[in-house]
Amino acid sequence: MPNGRPAGGVLVKLVTRGGVPREAFTTDSGRFEFPGMDDGGYTLVAQSLSDPNLTSDEIATDTSRTSTGNLSVNLVLRESPNGKQPPPGVIRADAVEQNVPKAARKAFLQALKFKADKDYQKALDSMSQAVNLYPDYYQALSERGDILVLERKLDEAANDFARALKINPHYAAALRGAGYCKLESADFDGAVRDFEESLSADPTNASTHLLFGIANLQLNRLETAQAALLKALSFNPPPLRAHIHLANLYAKERQYRAAADELHKYLEADPLTPDRAELESIEAKWRALAAAPTGP
Repeated sequence: MPNGRPAGGVLVKLVTRGGVPREAFTTDSGRFEFPGMDDGGYTLVAQSLSDPNLTSDEIATDTSRTSTGNLSVNLVLRESPNGKQPPPGVIRADAVEQNVPKAARKAFLQALKFKADKDYQKALDSMSQAVNLYPDYYQALSERGDILVLERKLDEAANDFARALKINPHYAAALRGAGYCKLESADFDGAVRDFEESLSADPTNASTHLLFGIANLQLNRLETAQAALLKALSFNPPPLRAHIHLANLYAKERQYRAAADELHKYLEADPLTPDRAELESIEAKWRALAAAPTGP
């Protein structure tokens, strides 16, 4: 923090030179970790979730410069200068200023650990505790919505995303979640609008590009869908299911060889997929169609 105290519950965003992001939250002691990084250059920036005016300078580092395999980076939060926007997709400057109680922040971080361990009931309980302690905690509402999506409780999830967006209409994660719920209920136009706003706030999320592509594919906006799916696949790691949706897009256009090639890419990348036999059958069908005579 500016006063030298540890900054707990702070979002740290790490971006590679290729634009691929990773995120971590600091512990109560202000520590964070990105394990298993490849050699190369990275940029880090931190943003307080409890006070949108507190952000760090961007720090550039290079993991190839360490001989021990470990690299330490110190980030100091400062008051954002007037008119300076925080990093995209974290918290917009016009977001409601928050003062999250320590107990609520602790419950939030504990919930994230349970979520990472796929203990969704404990994650829900802890995230609900965070919301009960601080009802305007829109990050916790959005994260609880994500957990409810994983539990397929979409109506409850949609309500949490709506509550989060009522507090901060520009929060990218909640916009993505709201769009997903609309996509699942076949409100494709509404989903597209939410995904567009989410990408405007944070263009670095591969899942949002994937969902944006799926929604446009459902609306038969093939050019827009193709661009979004290809963008999703440009990330590292990519969302592999984008290959399947891209294959379906090419099949709609009767580009059966390209469609089969996309399915093959997916099967190579995920050889243990449960629907492998079905996808192999579809690939063979499309290759036969691609090889068939087209007439005089």
